[in-house]
This record gives sequence, C-alpha cells and structure tokens, in this order.
Amino acid sequence: MFDLLPLKRRGELQNPFSEMEDMVKKMWFEFPFHNLDKDAGLSWSPRLDVSESDKAIEIVADLPGMDKEDIKISLDGDLLIIKGEKKEEKEKKDKQYHTIERHSGSFYRSLRLPVEVENDKIEASFKKGVLTLNIPKSKKSKKAAQITIK
Repeated sequence: MFDLLPLKRRGELQNPFSEMEDMVKKMWFEFPFHNLDKDAGLSWSPRLDVSESDKAIEIVADLPGMDKEDIKISLDGDLLIIKGEKKEEKEKKDKQYHTIERHSGSFYRSLRLPVEVENDKIEASFKKGVLTLNIPKSKKSKKAAQITIK
C-alpha cells in the first residue's frame, strides 16, 4: 500500500514540519518580484575576494554605487576592518515600485589577517565600485619556519 509519510531513506521518516516549511519557502521564492532570502537580512555586506602571494595579501571588495569618501578602512593588530555606508538613491515622486533589490545602509566587514603585515605600506585603491587593498607581508612572515619532528 501507499505510505502516508514519504521516506527519505529506507526506514527514516521525513519531518513533516520541515517539508511544510520547504513548501512555504518555495512559494515565496518563486513569487514574482520578491526574494525573501535577501529581504531577511536588513543589513548588507560587500563580497570579498582574499588572495595571498609570497609578498602580499590582496583583498578585493565589491562596493557598487559608493564613493571612496563613504568607506573607512582600519587595521587593529591582525584585524582588518572595512566599514561604510551606502546612501539610498531612489526618488519617490510619481513612482510605484514593484521591487527594490538594491541594498543601502551601513555595512561592517572584519577579517583576521593570517600573517604579520607592514602596516605603514598598505595600499588602497577604489575604481568603478571595486576596492582593492594590497597588504605587504612583513619580513618575519615571509620566512618559512622549519620544524623538525622529534
């Protein structure tokens, strides 16, 4: 005969509440002009690419629609902090919005650097909404430590 509850794997019952939650999420995610996934978090956070070479750490952050004056960068020990605020640009005169997906408001990103760096030689550039940080490693961190197993 037919089972009342579907099985995930043989002998394992599926949680009916999680199935119902999945159905509700699916209904909202597929609804035109609406995305609860992005609306759930009221703040926004820029995406980062972090790479490392022998000489430096490079961090690239997407900050579209921002001016360099709205971005603050600081280094506290090994903690790099990038924060700022993106101003809201929309005009409300004679417009009825169907969807608003562009984020505005303040953001805060912090990142622990994996090695010691030269604080006074950090370079920052901002072009076309992309922040690039070039963080030179200190001479101590460039030397690989040899460890002998006893």
